[in-house]
Amino acid sequence: MTSADDRSGSEFRVAQGALWIVLGLILFVGMAGRAEARLDDPALCTPAGRAQGLEQCLTPSPAPLRVTPAPSRPPGEAATNPSEGSDPVDLVPFTYARVITTNVPVYASPEDAALGLPPVRNLGAGYLWVSLGKRPIYVESNGETWVMINKGEYVRASAISIYRPSRFQGVELAEQPAVPFAWILKPVQPSKTPGGPPDPEAPKLNRYDIVNIYDTKVVNDVRWDQIGQDQWIDHRLVGQVSVSSRPEGVGPTEKWIEVNLYEQTLAAYEGDRMVYATLISSGLPQWATPEGLTRIWIKLRVAKMSGAEGRSDYYFLEDVPWIMYFNKAVGLHGAYWHDGFGYVHSHGCVNLAPRDAEWLFNWTTPVVPEGTNSVLSTEDNPGTWVWVHR
Repeated sequence: MTSADDRSGSEFRVAQGALWIVLGLILFVGMAGRAEARLDDPALCTPAGRAQGLEQCLTPSPAPLRVTPAPSRPPGEAATNPSEGSDPVDLVPFTYARVITTNVPVYASPEDAALGLPPVRNLGAGYLWVSLGKRPIYVESNGETWVMINKGEYVRASAISIYRPSRFQGVELAEQPAVPFAWILKPVQPSKTPGGPPDPEAPKLNRYDIVNIYDTKVVNDVRWDQIGQDQWIDHRLVGQVSVSSRPEGVGPTEKWIEVNLYEQTLAAYEGDRMVYATLISSGLPQWATPEGLTRIWIKLRVAKMSGAEGRSDYYFLEDVPWIMYFNKAVGLHGAYWHDGFGYVHSHGCVNLAPRDAEWLFNWTTPVVPEGTNSVLSTEDNPGTWVWVHR
């Protein structure tokens, strides 16, 4: 059994390659709770608060430049089912596909393949993803369907599988949260008491539902969180966000980002006030994300990423969006290839759902000039602080 103080390596916190799917049921949890944990706290934008006309709870995200801003979902409001939605480019700059067979030949045209001409290259083996532009371009030739992966490069359509990125997004906070809040990581039936059996009368909570945490108790070395009246859940099933003190060295008006490796969450601050929070996926145990306080030193709207060449874990990711490198080659960036947020998943970088990555990219510094793909931090345009800790 995993103790209350150590979840590292737990099956609850390590993605096993499965894509978690929200079941679509929107449930809200309320409680009278302690005196300071009120349902009508405007900073938490709970359903009770919205019912009282707290318009600040409905402010849209100001960040996206490419698409119409979608309202940020405040604590208490469930996330959208990531399997829903028809158009991948509503979320990311391109349509992306995974290469699902090995050693895929790439031809200058489908006709070259029909004529028996040699391919221009071979995609090889590994965890490989390609971008297909805004819309895939398909060509029918000799009874086969081909798709263009770059100008003058075609592969058989059967060699790739288009993937729809996660539609999950974190929350933009109107005011400082008065109590911690958390996202549900796995479907769970709350218990009436900490450590007790699931309560069949309690509403089931689904992945990406969001709850407030009013109290905690440890039972048999496992921490339990109170999320409502007579409603307790195992802390290993949530990713929690709590307000943190500004790290030493960060100025009182500066922007900074907190990455909590233990909780697999991120919070963005302006001075001492939290303004945004979400789930992340940091490095797997063998590629742990380095801890420390650093600044973003370069930002790129899109760029290729690859690593472990010549090894079994080789990966190639084309046109990764909204990259913010903060510790050498370790960065925050959008991840279009999985929906495992809240669990470690990466080769060391901090993976973000696309909407979160875009929001943070436009909020952080250095500011990328319009019409350019990248920018380096300078004394006049310094990078936002990033504090990674466990």
